[in-house]
Order: sequence, then structure tokens, then C-alpha cells
Amino acid sequence: MKSRNLDLLTLLISLFILSSCNSPMGIGLDVDPNVILNSSIHETDVITKLIKDDSIATNYTERSVLSYMKDAEFGKTTTNIALAVTLPSSNVSFGKDPILDSAVLVLKYAASAPIYGDSASYKVLVNQLSEKLYDGTTNKVYYSNKEWTTESTVVGSKTFFPAYNDSLSIKLYGYQDSTVKIPAQLRIPLDNQFIINKIVSLDSATLSTSQKFADSFKGLKLSFDKNSVAGKGGAISFDTYSENAASLVLYYRYTNSEDKADTTSKTFPINGSSGAAVTEVIWDATGSNAAAALSNATNNNEKLYLKGFSGTKIKAEFPNLHDLNNLGKNIAINRAELIFTVEEETPASFDPLSILRIYKLDPALLPKYIPEENTSDPRYVGAGMVGGYYNKSKKTYILNVTGYIQDLFKKKYPNEGTFITTHDFIGKTGRLNAPGRSILIGGGSTSADKPKLKIYYSDLK
Repeated sequence: MKSRNLDLLTLLISLFILSSCNSPMGIGLDVDPNVILNSSIHETDVITKLIKDDSIATNYTERSVLSYMKDAEFGKTTTNIALAVTLPSSNVSFGKDPILDSAVLVLKYAASAPIYGDSASYKVLVNQLSEKLYDGTTNKVYYSNKEWTTESTVVGSKTFFPAYNDSLSIKLYGYQDSTVKIPAQLRIPLDNQFIINKIVSLDSATLSTSQKFADSFKGLKLSFDKNSVAGKGGAISFDTYSENAASLVLYYRYTNSEDKADTTSKTFPINGSSGAAVTEVIWDATGSNAAAALSNATNNNEKLYLKGFSGTKIKAEFPNLHDLNNLGKNIAINRAELIFTVEEETPASFDPLSILRIYKLDPALLPKYIPEENTSDPRYVGAGMVGGYYNKSKKTYILNVTGYIQDLFKKKYPNEGTFITTHDFIGKTGRLNAPGRSILIGGGSTSADKPKLKIYYSDLK
């Protein structure tokens, strides 16, 4: 009978392990059954303080974001995109007697999660920058709080529905009856006379290098017409990082060497991977609950208004961690989980963030990965194994902080602070991948779902 029970237990454990690997979002997040069988559980309170996040670098990112969001809890968020257009080659020439037929600004939708908020109709406006974005400087960084100035005249616009899954059929230029299918993208027509004056009519010296071109054509800025945004609005992400994903295309005619009219086009790249695409972030939190929470003098907020786009972050403290010493003579931490719960959502609210990230401060007060994400630490498991993914059914985020809590418990280094944020604070390309927000139950709440540190431990005696 004992053998049969052991076999049944082994089978159940095997099924448990297999089921935890069905979803890539869940890999490494479930507790090892052996840990459950051989551990006691201790839960301790977490103190949580909401603080304003620092500005973030918003060029060299894998996406640029255009948004206008009206959120009753967080206020209004606006993001605009500044773009530098570079030459397709040195010494550009449009040939003899060029006649511009059209100019189109092309932006490919981001490959993942291109829309946050309402999938509705939006109107985008294009203005010329009055300050230069591209100056040929390598690794020049622009931050989210920089507001880019423009000329007052709108030089392009388009009302569109973000059909990011639908390919487009466009006429092949120069062939009346031919069409070609292209990947989903936003195509914004620009004013012909503006392009003639600012690009086609430039002299050969100005068109000799991208740096000289940028002195004349400083760039473009995209923004939503806020009056056209119905409902709560949303954020639309574009791929400005991949090669050929964003560009300005000029379609024109010229007189060829045989003295005949010919048609052609030139594509002026927008090289986001070289820093030529910047997202400008403006957050007006006036009168919102998020603003009230930020101004609250408490060190333990009841609600945590966590927001992407350099909005807010959370400082977490574990004041009772060393109570573990009262539970045995030689305590070993087998697993530790930091758990946050989302406040009940309403149909009109924005979706919660898909993932939370964690970092610590080192003795020099510089942000560092916790051991689970530190590649030089033998306990490294990788970002995907740390967790932090939103569980919609349970309305929770769970972060695996085992190694980190072990270090704090053993006082391996000073505890200078633990922070929860919306993005990878070190990796630069993914800083704009979290346009959303979450309202979490805070440590100052009386709710049973307030943040907790759940520790699986053994007394080795």
C-alpha cells in the first residue's frame, strides 16, 4: 500500500512539473513540488512606497510610441515621435527636371503588442522640427522629458484605423495596372510643395552628406490630433529600429539620358538603431489619484499607481525579514516570492501591465540586477525565470527573488533599496515596451491581498 501511494505521489509530481511548462510565460514560475514537500512557509509584510520614476532614454529603442490616453486614475499621457531623415547615399541627385508626384512617410507597426488602449480611429499630424535631431554624433542620447519644438505649419496628416494585422495593396509606381502587397504599415502623405522646397530643390552641397542635409532638413514630429481622439484613447507603437522599417519615400519623374520622361523613387531612411527616432513623453497627472498618491507623505501607500513611460516605480522594504531567525536555529531559504495583487478592474479602465521588473541598489546607490538576473552570479536564471508576469485569473504578479532574499537575510551586503518598475532598467531597446499602467494594492492597505513576501524555508538544525 505504501508503495502504491508513493507511485501515485510521484505521478502527481511529474504531472505538476509538466503542466508548469506548457506556457512559455509560466516557465520557471511555478514552485518545484519538491520545495513544497520539504519546506515550511512563512509570509511577511512588505512596505511599499510609490515614487516618481526618472526620465528614460527614448532613442535607440526598438519602438517609438504615438499616444494620447485619458485615464481617470492617472491623468493624461501624451507621447509624440521626433524623427531624423537621412540620405539614402552620399551626393544625392534627383536628375534632370524632377517633378515630385508624392511623398509618403512610412512607419511599420511594432511586431508585438502594437496597440494599447482603444483600437479606434486616430488622426496623426506631422510638423517640421525647428531644432536638429541628427548631427552625426555617435551614441547621442535623448531623454523622455525633452520637448521637441516645431514649426507651426502642419505638413502632413492622416486619419487611420490601426489595422496592424492587415497587409496593404498599393499601386506599383510607374505601372498603372500593377499592385504589390506590403506588410501592415502606416503611410502618411506629406505636402508636395513642402518636400519640393525642403528636399528636392536643395543644392548638391546640401545633399552631399546626411549631416549637411540635417542642417537644412531638421526632421519631423508626429503627434495625435487630440480633438479627434474619442473615448479613453490609446498608444500605438511603431518599429523605428529595424532596417527599412521607417522611411520617407519620394515618388517623382525626371528626364533621363535619352531625353525621355522616366519614373523612379528615392527612400530616405529613418535609422532608429542609430538614435534617429525619439519618443517625447508628457504626463499631466493634475488632479488624478496617482498624483495624490505620489504627494502623500506616507512611506507605505494603500494603493500603488504603477505607470510606464518613466511614470512611477515602487520602493519595497522587508522590515520583518529577520523574524525567520525565530523559526529555527539554522534557517535555509528554498524559495522566496514577492507577490503583488491588482485592484479590481473596471470595464472602462486600461489593461494592467503585462510584466513587472525588479532591481536593487548597490552600495554606491547604482541600480543593479538581483542575483537571479545577474549573469555573473552562479544563481542566475534569466529574466524569463524571475517571473513578474501578470496572471489575469488570479490578478497577481509573482517575482522569484530567492537568491536576493537569501543575501538580504544573511546580510551579504547593505540593503540600499529594492525597486519595482515597468521596464528593464539596463537594456535600452525595450524601455518603451510598457505603455500601460497597473493599480496595485499597497502595503498600507488592510486588505488580505496586500503585497507579501512568501518564503519557503527549512530548518537544517
